[in-house]
Amino acid sequence: MNRRHLSRAAIAGLVALTSVTAPMTTNADDYIAPDLVKVSTPLYRPASAKFKPRPGVYEYSVGWEGISAASCSLTVREEPGRYVIDAAARTYSGVDLLYKLRYEAHGVIDAEDLSSIRLAIDHRENSRHKMINVTFRPETGSIFAIRQTGDINPSQKEVEFSPKNPTLDPIAAAFLARSLDWKVGDTKHFDVFNGKSRYFISLTAVDRRTMRFQGRERPVFVISPQVRNLTTTKPRSKLRQAYIFVTDDEDRDILRIESSVFIGSVSVDLESVSPLPQDREPLITIAQSGNSDEARAQMR
Repeated sequence: MNRRHLSRAAIAGLVALTSVTAPMTTNADDYIAPDLVKVSTPLYRPASAKFKPRPGVYEYSVGWEGISAASCSLTVREEPGRYVIDAAARTYSGVDLLYKLRYEAHGVIDAEDLSSIRLAIDHRENSRHKMINVTFRPETGSIFAIRQTGDINPSQKEVEFSPKNPTLDPIAAAFLARSLDWKVGDTKHFDVFNGKSRYFISLTAVDRRTMRFQGRERPVFVISPQVRNLTTTKPRSKLRQAYIFVTDDEDRDILRIESSVFIGSVSVDLESVSPLPQDREPLITIAQSGNSDEARAQMR
C-alpha cells in the first residue's frame, strides 16, 4: 500500500469534510508564503439552526481494498463559548512494520460562528516528526503559526500573516461546512490554512440518498471535494475521485469517506459514537501565547 495514500486516508477520518487537505509535498523553492496568496471565498455563517455539534467520541476505521489499515477517533466537547475537538489516527501494528503513522490534533473553535481559535498538530510518520501550533487572533485579524520538525536538533519556522479573506483551519472548516444548508448541485468554497499551506477547497453536493447505519436508514448528502494548494508553484495536481457521506439531519454525522487512488480505493467508516469519558485530558497542549519564546517552550 502506498504510504502517502494511507497517511491521507487516516488523516481524512479526523477532519471529515476537509478529508483531502493532507499537505502536498513542497520544498523551499516551490513554497509561496501564505501572506502572498490572493484568494476570495464567501464569509459563511452557520445556516442550520438544527445543527449543533454532538459531544461524544466518534470512532472510525480506515480500510484499503477491504483490508483494515488504521483507526481514527474524534472527540468533541462543548465548553462555554467554544467547542474543543481532539483527534487521533494510528496505523495498526501489522501495518506498522511497513509504514507507521501516529497523528494527534487538538482544535478549539468558536461556538457561535464556528471560526478558528487555535489548532495544534503532532504528526509522526515513520522516523519523521513535526509539530504545528496555530493561533487565530480576531482582535488583529492575524494568524500566527509555529512549525517544528525533527526530534534531534529540530528546525523551527514561524509565520504570521493577516489574510483579507475568511481563513479557517481544517477542523473549523469541516464543522462550518457541516452546519450549512445543502441541496444537490450546491458548491461552497473555503480558504483553509493548516499551519504551513493555504488551500482553496470546493465542496459540491452531488447526490442525496439514504444509508443504513446501526440498524436504521439515514438520509445523506454525498459531497465531492476539490482541493488546490495555493502556496506552491508546482502545477496543479489532479485530485482523484473522493466522496464524503454526511447525514442530512441534526447531527450531520460523517458516515463514510471514499477515495480512489492509483492502486485501489481507500474508505473511512464511522464505527461507533459513544458518550464522553469523564475527566479526559487533551491529547496535546496548544501554545496559547503569541510570545515566541513561550510558544516554543510549550512545543517541546
